[in-house]
Amino acid sequence: MKKILKIAKLELSILIYSPVVWIVLPIFCVLCGMSVLNVLKDYQTALSLRGGGGGQLTRDIYGLPGGFFVDIQQTLYLYLPILTMGIMSRETSSGSIKLLLSSPVKLREIILGKYLALVMLCMAFIAILGLFALVGIFSIEHADIGLLISGLFGLFLLICTYAAIGLFMSCLTNYQIVAAIATLAVFSVLRFIGTVGQSMDVVRDLTSVLSISGRTEMMISGLVSTKDVAYYLIIIFLFLSLCVLYLQNQRELKSWKVKAGRYAALLVMVLIAGYLTSRPIFIGYLDLTAGKQETIAASSQEIAKKIDGKLKITTYVNLLAPNPGLLMPVFRNGDLESQSRYKRFIPGIENEYVYYYHNLIDSNLSITKWNANFKGIKDVNQLAEKVALSSSYDIHDFMRPEQIDKLIDLKSEGYLQVRKLEYKGNSTFMHFYSNDEYGPYPMEMEWMAAFRRLVIEEPKILFLTGNNETGITDKDDRGYLDILADKSRRRAMVNQGFDVDTINLDKQDLPAKVDILVIADPTVSFSAAILGKLKRYIDQGGNLLITTNPGRQSVINPVLSTLGVRVKAGMLVHPDKNLGQDQIATVYSTSATGIDPNVAMFQQAKRAVILKGASGLDYTQSGTFDIQPLLQSPDGGWNSAAPINANAPVLLFNAAAGDEKGIFPVSVTLRRKINGKEQRIIVSGDADYISNIQFTNAERLIKEERQLSADILFRWLANGEFPVIDNRAAPKDMNITATKEQISAMSIVFKFILPALMVLTGIIILFKRRNN
Repeated sequence: MKKILKIAKLELSILIYSPVVWIVLPIFCVLCGMSVLNVLKDYQTALSLRGGGGGQLTRDIYGLPGGFFVDIQQTLYLYLPILTMGIMSRETSSGSIKLLLSSPVKLREIILGKYLALVMLCMAFIAILGLFALVGIFSIEHADIGLLISGLFGLFLLICTYAAIGLFMSCLTNYQIVAAIATLAVFSVLRFIGTVGQSMDVVRDLTSVLSISGRTEMMISGLVSTKDVAYYLIIIFLFLSLCVLYLQNQRELKSWKVKAGRYAALLVMVLIAGYLTSRPIFIGYLDLTAGKQETIAASSQEIAKKIDGKLKITTYVNLLAPNPGLLMPVFRNGDLESQSRYKRFIPGIENEYVYYYHNLIDSNLSITKWNANFKGIKDVNQLAEKVALSSSYDIHDFMRPEQIDKLIDLKSEGYLQVRKLEYKGNSTFMHFYSNDEYGPYPMEMEWMAAFRRLVIEEPKILFLTGNNETGITDKDDRGYLDILADKSRRRAMVNQGFDVDTINLDKQDLPAKVDILVIADPTVSFSAAILGKLKRYIDQGGNLLITTNPGRQSVINPVLSTLGVRVKAGMLVHPDKNLGQDQIATVYSTSATGIDPNVAMFQQAKRAVILKGASGLDYTQSGTFDIQPLLQSPDGGWNSAAPINANAPVLLFNAAAGDEKGIFPVSVTLRRKINGKEQRIIVSGDADYISNIQFTNAERLIKEERQLSADILFRWLANGEFPVIDNRAAPKDMNITATKEQISAMSIVFKFILPALMVLTGIIILFKRRNN
């Protein structure tokens, strides 16, 4: 060990006395300052204009997908060749290598000593990056320090790996320039080999093992895995061992078979180690992010624990459906990587991909609808051939319509991109999403909903039809397609764990298995037979959602008569210059605080829900139900998209009986214990606040408000089972505390003063050496 340290000290002194170091480090510092401080200044300006609240700023500025550490990862390999080019070639060209080889120093001690010197130099790069991490800690309120540490650790492993490769390349030649060029070439190959032959399974698997690109991405995001750490350590061991073997073969007179055998044995050892450390059962994880943002939530982990054994995921990719390219073989590794956070807890996941082409059920999503190049083509085979040709795909890799129909029935899924999950005889589908702001891939809530459907029976929602009710397949403004049954929409209930269907009680009886029955704004009165069926359902303890609009009192009140609830005549109006005449601002009642986390969020933010055309409700507590207001007219101090006049009274407009002023419930919850369970019912005097029009033409804030309101309704009626809720703590690093002047001052320090001090230090050291 002493010999290794002595060699390292000597080699480090040679590196320090080289002017190259004092040129490279200041340039690195200037480029880092330009990268991170300019971005920080832009974020500070943007947040000051909109009053704060910028999301996970530590991740956005430093992490994935395009933060500071990502930029450094992509350019770090450019700095090492010029520093490692002379580490061994200098010894070879000067002839001093003969003295080293004949000295009582082992080859591995020579290599390890020189490598240790390079590692110390690498730490100088990491120290500079650490200064910019401190800038983030100083500038971002509640900065995610764990993410910064994880990112620095990943970049340290990466630069140390580059150093080992550079050391080996320096062993191979007497010329430093040749060593530098060769090192840069090897770095480039290792970075970009992951993009070669990605359409072929065997080549893709091989190049993914060889590729060094992207190995730090998980650590940059804040998650350290033993697989990634082991990969870098194995690559470092490989190239250091190659250095030793190369020098040993140069010194010894052995046959080529012996020499080749040594290299083969090393390669086998490395491959075995790489295989074992990449097995899911041997992989460990350490999430360093604040709030464990890179780990699925605790509630999701409980769901994952219920899946023990093989879980088969088959992805069916339709060439003619939206977004087929993301699921093609060339992007297979990225698709599989998107599942890694779930494989941590479900190691038995196995994937299969099936490629086909078929006309879509919904012609509005068809490629012939939005791409003029394919209009006028009637034959699906001709269309597929033209699409494949334009995208450079081989049409023979895709099953024909009759072949896929024989293999599996995807008609119910509209022939869209879909995954089928199979576990112990149970199966469910998970969809991809078009025109979604978060992209087409399912996220944690959708994955967990699918996993949960595999281990428990999915709740069934039945919508009444036959009395001109709002329908789940209606695409008009009044319909509930978007919130309930649109499989291409991420937050639709069908993608959040529910089985959604319709029933006509004139022709059918209610089945035994109904979790939620929905009566959505009927306009035609129910027959006595239907009213009898509904009464029996309620008496048996069935959960129920009833929505209505003004003017439907005579239709819906007969259903409500047994519940102790009545829809009042007229329509609620709220005189306010910021709202339409038929709009009112409603708030969640304090009595509803505990029914769902989203209710508490609305109340803490003092946010109102704007309704258009709503009826007031009246109820009595004399029956067996405990009735509490859910949404009601405000009592002051609440906010909405437009400021409301909280002092203006809410009126119940009733031309026949005169205006009635007061605070009225717009929706109520009913609950009681019956047949060994809690029965839950919601009655709403507004049927439109979760209708299609709220999701197609509304602003983003209104859409999210309506979505959260729908989640509240159906999660409470489903006894909290679905939609799955993410109970992870919200991130805190949402604001920048540094002022514009402070950021400008730091820019001067890191772009000019610090690099100048580095150059000055180098000049002093070099002159001191010259004088000595």
